[in-house]
Amino acid sequence: MNLVLFGPPGSGKGTQSERVVKQYSLTHISTGDALRTAIRNKTAVGLKAREVIERGELVSDELVTEMLREIIRPLRDTTDSFLFDGYPRTTPQVEQLANLCEEFSLSHPAVINLHVPEETLILRLTGRRICADCKATYNIYFKPTRQAGVCDECSGPLTKRVDDNPETTRERLRVYHEQSAPVLRIYGEQGVLYTIDATGSTDDVAKKISRIIEENY
Repeated sequence: MNLVLFGPPGSGKGTQSERVVKQYSLTHISTGDALRTAIRNKTAVGLKAREVIERGELVSDELVTEMLREIIRPLRDTTDSFLFDGYPRTTPQVEQLANLCEEFSLSHPAVINLHVPEETLILRLTGRRICADCKATYNIYFKPTRQAGVCDECSGPLTKRVDDNPETTRERLRVYHEQSAPVLRIYGEQGVLYTIDATGSTDDVAKKISRIIEENY
C-alpha cells in the first residue's frame, strides 16, 4: 500500500504521518527532508537544487521528482509501501508520481486529505509555542501551559516561530490551497481521494485514517 497524506499547515499532518508510518510499516518520504538531505550529502540532485535555491528560484517539479527517484531506488528492494509527505503538490507532480509508481512497480497511492477550517488553522499556528530547551509544543488557545510562557515539562522558556503570525499564516494557507486544489480535484476524479474532518483530537483523527485504510486497502 502507498499513501499520500495531504493537509495544510496546522492540520496535524506531521503527527498523523508518524502514526501511520509506524502502524502500517510504511517508509516515510518527506520532500522537505529529502531536499535537505540531498543538499547536505552533495548528491547530483542536491547540487542542482542548491544552485537553484541560491539563485532565489523554486526547485522545479522535475528536480523534485528526480530526488524522489534517488530515494526510492535503493529502498525498493526491501519495501513497496511508502507514505509521500509534501508530494505531489502540483498537477505535473501527480503525473510524475504515477510514472514513478509504474517505473518501480508500486501500487498507485490512496490520498487522504485532512480538512480543518481556516480560522482553526490560524489559531493553531499563531497560538503555537515551542519550548526553547526540550522542544515540547503547546498552544495558547488549545493546549496552554500551567504557567504562561514556561514549559510544563522542563520549565524552559517558550518561543514563537517568526512565521507564526496572522499575515504570514494567511499567505501560507492561500498558497497551499492554490496549489492543492487542482491536485485534489484530479485525485477526486480518479476515485482515490478521501477527505476527513481533522478538527478532533489526535487519536480521533488517527482512527478516521485507520478506518479508511482498513476498509479500502
